[in-house]
Amino acid sequence: MATMAAGFAPEEGEAAASGPEQAAAEEEAPTPERNPAPQQTPTPEQAATFRRMHANLPVFLEHVLCPFSGYIPDLVALKVSAAHLVVGVGRDSRALLPAVAAEGPARRVGVGVAEFPGGHIGLTEHPRAFAARLREVLLAT
Repeated sequence: MATMAAGFAPEEGEAAASGPEQAAAEEEAPTPERNPAPQQTPTPEQAATFRRMHANLPVFLEHVLCPFSGYIPDLVALKVSAAHLVVGVGRDSRALLPAVAAEGPARRVGVGVAEFPGGHIGLTEHPRAFAARLREVLLAT
């Protein structure tokens, strides 16, 4: 986790995310005082899903998260291909780990970030809108 967090830290001389958008995000972030988490008993279906997710956690960590978060992209090669590089993030998940992980290398390579409808899995949440946006982005490159 420390290695992953270090990968998201700004490089020396690089500014961390700030400005009006960051301030607005922090201002709107729920806090226990403003938005307490509701105490609800999960349905039997939800409880079964949580048990499956918990049972699959070791597989997820070892075979999905750790290899992904430990990957170090070749920024020199990406800079060479920057004219053909499209970095996409879900509009509804800009503050979540996948978007943060995409924006750091994009910034370091000098390319913009294309927003797509939905969140982390926008292509399954809004397939038609996602496809239209993908077509738009690819035709522009």
